[in-house]
Amino acid sequence: MRGERGGTYYGWRIVAVAFLTHCLTVGCVFYSFGVFFTPLLHEFGWSRAQLSWGFSSISIFGALYSPFVGRVVDRYGPRPSQLFGVVVLGTTFMLLSRVHSLWQYYALLALFLSLGSSSLGPIPSNTAVAGWFLRRRGRALGLATAGISMGGVVFVPLAQTLIERVGWRGAFVAIGATVIAAGLLPVALVMRKPPKELAAIERGTPGGPFDLAAELERSVTAREAMRDRNFWLIALAFSLTVMGLSAVLLHQIPLLLDLGVDPSHAALALGATAGVGVVGKLGFGALLDRFEQRRVIVACFLLQAMGLVLLPFARVPAVLVAYVLVYGYAMGGNATLQATILGECFGRLHYGAIAGRMSPFIVLSQAAAVPFVGAIRDRTGTYTPAIALIVVLTLAAALCISRLRVPERGTRAARAHATSHDVAARAAAAGRAHPGTGGDSSV
Repeated sequence: MRGERGGTYYGWRIVAVAFLTHCLTVGCVFYSFGVFFTPLLHEFGWSRAQLSWGFSSISIFGALYSPFVGRVVDRYGPRPSQLFGVVVLGTTFMLLSRVHSLWQYYALLALFLSLGSSSLGPIPSNTAVAGWFLRRRGRALGLATAGISMGGVVFVPLAQTLIERVGWRGAFVAIGATVIAAGLLPVALVMRKPPKELAAIERGTPGGPFDLAAELERSVTAREAMRDRNFWLIALAFSLTVMGLSAVLLHQIPLLLDLGVDPSHAALALGATAGVGVVGKLGFGALLDRFEQRRVIVACFLLQAMGLVLLPFARVPAVLVAYVLVYGYAMGGNATLQATILGECFGRLHYGAIAGRMSPFIVLSQAAAVPFVGAIRDRTGTYTPAIALIVVLTLAAALCISRLRVPERGTRAARAHATSHDVAARAAAAGRAHPGTGGDSSV
């Protein structure tokens, strides 16, 4: 990955830190809370629906924060938002160790954990990566969002071990300290906004300025995007799939325990699902750069549905392994696919604002699904009806994506060609002003 000046392209450092921030937010919060679920049930005697509503409050309030976070990131870059998010997220985890009542649990998750995860997580991280990459955006986002699954690989066994050794209160303190210690310096030292004409530098090829001009013309504002049919199809599709993903991640361990799976094996299965998800993110990221995005996303959603069909029968070890492999791989691609299709349909210049406008629809759906699945289990004594419903919703999401009209790269290039030489000159000036970015023809 050497550029014309012999330096490593700076965008890959952005990817590395985005991997870490995904791990500390989505990976840590969404995976580790499944491990805390049963200890909290035993400690306080709350119902599954009550515990699930607390988890859903993260999404509900995150939906309120997301548009603001998107605007801040587009204007000031990812670093201020993410530094704030690291501190708030880590501190909130530590404060959860002091919870003694349901209202305290709700308040910490709704007001503060949601704020920290929104400020640190997918919107600033994916906006940063999308801004630094064009030609290999799918691969870069695949690498970055692999941190989500890696969070499960790291934090599920870590949380399980800590709970066994120091109790759930001590485990919350340790995880909060880990978030602050691991996230603060990398975000402070590495995260930054890309130069406006970065694409020509990024490519290091004669076609770079031409392609950049087309990319700039394709970019639309958040308000324009919301008038586009594609915006609503993407929002609906990923709302439906994220509903299932969130509910399954939180309830997977309790579901496996209901089936008679040993607690340590249930935790191992969740960690393994996350581990396979790392491979899925990398695999789907590479596929997005080679094949039509609609087909890749539809294939991913169909694999998710196939994996979910196996879950109610996971008391059989071979079926559990098959579920982990199929669902884990497909689930891993979800975040990468969402981030990439937004950039492909609407460009990169207003990516943060567009993602912020879409996020409330997705996270509110997620918020409704998690307690709804818990309520179904409380009422029926089994998770099977809920899993069947999630399969249907996932298939509906695949249908939505199949109706997308994705603009092909280069369709507007002819009109943009007249500006390409001016863009090249500005890009060269940007390269002199930001020598740390380094040209990299392999990006």
